[in-house]
Amino acid sequence: MGKESCINWGSLETYLSADIVVCGGGTAGVFAAIAAANEGMDVLLVESQGGLGGSAVGGLVIPYMTVRIPGEPRCSYLHKELDRRVEEYFGEKYVKNSADPIIFGIIQEQMCAESGARVLLHATVCGAQVEEGRIRAICVACKDGIRKIEGKMFIDCTGDASLAVQAGAEYTKGHPKSGVNQPMSLRYLVDGVDMAAFGDFLDSFGDPATTSGRGGGSMYAAVWSKTESALKPLFREAIANGDLTEQDMAYWQMFRVPGREKGLAFNNPEFFDLKDACDPLQLTEVQLRGKAFIFRQLLFYQKYFKGFDDAYISNIAPMVGIRESRRIRAKYELTGMDLLRQRKFPGCISQCNYPVDVHGGADLFQDDLPEGDPEKPWYEIPYDSLVSVDLGNLLAAGRCAGADFVAQSSIRIQICCHSMGEAAGIAAAMSVERKAEPGQIAGEEVSARMRERGADFIE
Repeated sequence: MGKESCINWGSLETYLSADIVVCGGGTAGVFAAIAAANEGMDVLLVESQGGLGGSAVGGLVIPYMTVRIPGEPRCSYLHKELDRRVEEYFGEKYVKNSADPIIFGIIQEQMCAESGARVLLHATVCGAQVEEGRIRAICVACKDGIRKIEGKMFIDCTGDASLAVQAGAEYTKGHPKSGVNQPMSLRYLVDGVDMAAFGDFLDSFGDPATTSGRGGGSMYAAVWSKTESALKPLFREAIANGDLTEQDMAYWQMFRVPGREKGLAFNNPEFFDLKDACDPLQLTEVQLRGKAFIFRQLLFYQKYFKGFDDAYISNIAPMVGIRESRRIRAKYELTGMDLLRQRKFPGCISQCNYPVDVHGGADLFQDDLPEGDPEKPWYEIPYDSLVSVDLGNLLAAGRCAGADFVAQSSIRIQICCHSMGEAAGIAAAMSVERKAEPGQIAGEEVSARMRERGADFIE
């Protein structure tokens, strides 16, 4: 049972086994593995890349945003510990909600090792053995062939619901009318920038949205095709001169990199013409075409910006920046209207007031104002949005959790994914201890355990 495949399960010997198998060592998966291990479980974390951290590390996704609730952090206990360690490392150079991706990844790997969770890298989920509605084992593609891994409970933190799909579960994907995924990006870092000269250049425009950050805040600039901004005339000039294309201006965003005295991070190029974030040909197109964009943009900076004479590309993300792809069919599907109404749930495992952030979807709630209680300006993610209705021993956390297209655009930020992962790890541990299914675990119990561990939620 499960997704039809050519795998002969009877011929595969068990390579590894664990109480709880977490698939995907990224933004949600690391937290799921640590949380489950902290509950005393034998945990195996399976990751396809060569390190942990997912989009935050391999995708160079910084900063990691905030839930935008007064009195933050309003987050999971593991997120608070991660942030504490980041601040301890950077000291005076610490910038809230941001970090050098390399250091960010190393700290997460240290936390994982300390928890006792085992890690298997360079292993891609490629099949699932399903019996009587439960996953008995998965297979992973490794350098030396297919390996079989058994578990009692499974958590899908792949971002693309890869485990759920391999196990034959139903899913939703893309815009509700077109099925098109949000645009993909390829982020990169530039070092060797003369920050004093570039800061003066930014401040010369007199635009608070294009700033060196010297008066407070952080260095930042952005250019979008649909809105006016201080730097946009330079982009238009470069397009007229043949130094940029229109797509270079479609979405361009720049941040300072904490700990890198001469480093900047760029949240672009963005590709609106590639519509399927699970299509390997389109992912290949992002990587190859994206690098050509990035090189062209570096030359543009050197010609049109101050402070870039000695600048160079120091890193291009090895992972495509995917905002949204497949989402599981969950016990409760969080909706855009839940966000707009700032709905609260008894089994709350995350609180957030981050806005709807659908790239390329201007018709979907961005301009609508919340209708909820102004005294409690946030929505909540319920535990039931992590519980698969198709597979008895499967939870999902991160951007593939149970949410509609609009709600997913807000809950996909890292701080929410951390909370979802933590909740999934705790719930999986409860399921193993009680020999119960996740759907039989009350969200209130999971939420209470998160608070006992130190999660900072508002009553």
